[in-house]
Amino acid sequence: MTISGRDERRHPPGPELSFNEWWSLDYARDDGFGGFVRLALYPNAGVAWFWAYVVTPDAPGPIAVRDHEVPLPRGDALEVRADGLWSEATCETPLEHWTYGLEAFGVRLDVPGDGYRGEIGERMPVGLDLEWELRATPHAEVDRYEQAGSVHGEVLIGRERIDFDGSGTRAHGWGVAEPWVSGSVRASFQSGDAFALGVAPPNGYLWRGGTTAATLQGVSAEARTGIDGIPTAARFIVEGEFDVEVDVLAAAAIPLSDSLRLPRALCRFQLDDGATSGVGWAEWAQAGPAASR
Repeated sequence: MTISGRDERRHPPGPELSFNEWWSLDYARDDGFGGFVRLALYPNAGVAWFWAYVVTPDAPGPIAVRDHEVPLPRGDALEVRADGLWSEATCETPLEHWTYGLEAFGVRLDVPGDGYRGEIGERMPVGLDLEWELRATPHAEVDRYEQAGSVHGEVLIGRERIDFDGSGTRAHGWGVAEPWVSGSVRASFQSGDAFALGVAPPNGYLWRGGTTAATLQGVSAEARTGIDGIPTAARFIVEGEFDVEVDVLAAAAIPLSDSLRLPRALCRFQLDDGATSGVGWAEWAQAGPAASR
């Protein structure tokens, strides 16, 4: 699949009620501070889903902004408004430069698993003023692509304004199928300015600076889970050529439906060459008990 700047725009929806189109950004820095933003449109259902989560190295639980009943944005802009929520993602230059703004109220959870138990916590303002700029060529799958880059700007938590300079993976997808099925796993990270790895067993991609992202086959995954089934460590085996050890630094737990849940974690990734490491995000779709919406 070849990606062009036109693919950054919204795609015409099919007739199916389940048709959805989504844009996401994961961002992280070496000290374990980071977050993710995701906007998903369900045009035939007349609703959008919005997520913005922030994790910090000094707190066990994330700050969560999650609303699965957001009015669809008007026109072609990716701007949404709801009670206590404003957000906009803007394509400044296709496949090269995006900006993300957020003004919202979120809740600080005591532990990640509270995301499955009603998301009750301390209410606080959350804001983003971030820019993503490309590092790697996009890697495309069917009706989906993602791209590694640098992220810089500011994150607002309560009254604190935090400067951010780190890495981030931006993704965009569309289609009838839901993005997750029980047992699916995804992860991506960068090491410096010239290495990016993404895995979605049994496939993945590898980018080295100055080259096109190469498709990988034969990727396998293992994970060790803790309280609430949230992974505490993981391992990826890539084509039998190298292993990636994964340490979870901070986590969030997202209820997707009454039978599916999604732990996501900011992680440190270490290749078995002893030299290549970096931070990024991983997610594990899991069958689970009825979850609070």
